[in-house]
Amino acid sequence: MSTDKETIQRLIRASMGEVKSDLVVTGGRLINVYSGEVLDGMEMAVSAGRVCYVGPSAEHTRGEETRIIDARDRWVAPGFIDAHTHIGHFCRPFELLQAYVPHGATALMASCDEHTVAFGLTGMRLFLDEVASHPVRVYTLISMAAPQDPLLCRTESLSDQEVAEILRDPRVLGLGEVVSWLRLTQGDPDLLARIDMTREQGKIVHGHTAGARDRRLNAIAAASVSSCHEPINGEDALARLRLGYWTMLREGSFRQDLEATLKPLLGAGVDAGRLILVTDGMAPDDVSAHGHMDHVIRRAVECGLSPVRAIQAATLHPATYSGLDQDIGGLAPGRLADFVLLDDLETVRVGATFIGGELVAEDGESRVAAVPPSFPDGMGLKTAFRLPVTADDMRIRCEAPRARVRVMDLVNQTITRERVVEVACAGGVISADVDSDLLKVAVFDRQEGFSPVFGFIRGLGTDIGAVGTTVNLDEYTLLVAGSSDYDMAYCANLLLEAGGGAALVDKGRILQEIPFPIGGLFSLEPWRDVGRELAAVQQTLRERGAAFAKPLYALCFLTFVTLPELRITGRGLVRAKEREIVPLLAR
Repeated sequence: MSTDKETIQRLIRASMGEVKSDLVVTGGRLINVYSGEVLDGMEMAVSAGRVCYVGPSAEHTRGEETRIIDARDRWVAPGFIDAHTHIGHFCRPFELLQAYVPHGATALMASCDEHTVAFGLTGMRLFLDEVASHPVRVYTLISMAAPQDPLLCRTESLSDQEVAEILRDPRVLGLGEVVSWLRLTQGDPDLLARIDMTREQGKIVHGHTAGARDRRLNAIAAASVSSCHEPINGEDALARLRLGYWTMLREGSFRQDLEATLKPLLGAGVDAGRLILVTDGMAPDDVSAHGHMDHVIRRAVECGLSPVRAIQAATLHPATYSGLDQDIGGLAPGRLADFVLLDDLETVRVGATFIGGELVAEDGESRVAAVPPSFPDGMGLKTAFRLPVTADDMRIRCEAPRARVRVMDLVNQTITRERVVEVACAGGVISADVDSDLLKVAVFDRQEGFSPVFGFIRGLGTDIGAVGTTVNLDEYTLLVAGSSDYDMAYCANLLLEAGGGAALVDKGRILQEIPFPIGGLFSLEPWRDVGRELAAVQQTLRERGAAFAKPLYALCFLTFVTLPELRITGRGLVRAKEREIVPLLAR
């Protein structure tokens, strides 16, 4: 965000007291992220939405109309930045920003994966317009997960022309995470062409280097990928730091890695100047329970990072990496007046949030009254599959008395291992087996509607007729898992008719349903309502035996073809490391 000449002239005059400031913050302890100090007795003046003075006395900037904020007994810190996140599922982006701003968020960098998968370039423009309606500064990244891998996925990609066009938009920061790094190390010309376009615009490329080591990790860095949020232990994090990556440590809804990454780094005594704290997405139920970036900073402090260093990793570091440090990331003359008032430094308790010198949240509540733009009609999940889905559509035919099937065996909520399991084929079909913790999975293709693709999952541990979701990374199509063909068909019809969502069905009865009417991606309801509904779905699955804290997320990740080991998309079962489709029946 460039500052025009008129604003610069005003800031100069306001700094000198020749024109009076709009706002003065006095009495607080300033967190100076540039020097790493906590400074008592400092005052800060704001003019035209930017800081014009920081020093012992801003008296010379005060006028009759200057607003005064008494920050006595509080800490004044730069607004928090979530440097790698996703705000396109469960809640509409505007509602998630409403959820985050009371917790100190004033800026974030968001990959526009969900909207792009569902609606292409139109979806990305809808996203840009929506986030522009909220004061939180959203810097958008072009989706590189649409598709993650064209060999394995059904989602359609933006054309090169569309990527070149959208890269010119000043609201676009660069390319989102390059999840299919195997394509990159194999010299994929389409991927390299998009990186070249981005470099020509002077913009950045986020990475997703899960599982990459040594020569492959070097090759990805050589291709101009400059960050990674995928370290899951200290060894991963240190390897990326040593190769020049801006290393993002994650503590969000899908993954909580700070304990395993930050503590070993601190124990090794390495420099923390290129560490960045991120969420990689924080769902509304977790915001209610824990917070947002305030929670991540708090967890970093609990892991041994000092409060000031933790705040630097959520303010100055992401701003510097993103090339935005002349605008955001710290409180100094010329920077945007985005700041938080902390009631307690050790516990990172946010009392108020300001953007451009204006109060946007206080005492845990957003004060933003803006209205987001409306969506056009007919924006629900679109698939070519005909309705109604029947129980017969859910049957896996098998003429032999027994069969060997490939199973997605859950190691945790995000990682699977391929297992081959021998099953009986009663009545000419292969069925789920709750006693063996073997559930059937059906994925409905967005593009072709002949029949779903089938797989089996083990390790979820839940006894239920059907659980369905249209939020699955990064396919965003209908996925139903369960033990009953009838319940799975019922659940599929329910979600297809609703335009998407999440639902639980058992013995012909709807246990829970959350409609996501926009592309099957998110609800239009207030974020707290959606959070309560999501928490209830997770709770029901746990009560029915699920082995994980967030069992729905295990299903959300089954379509993620760049994580180990066996995945499922509308094209079939996928061996991620080999980039190949394999049949359900094994020899």
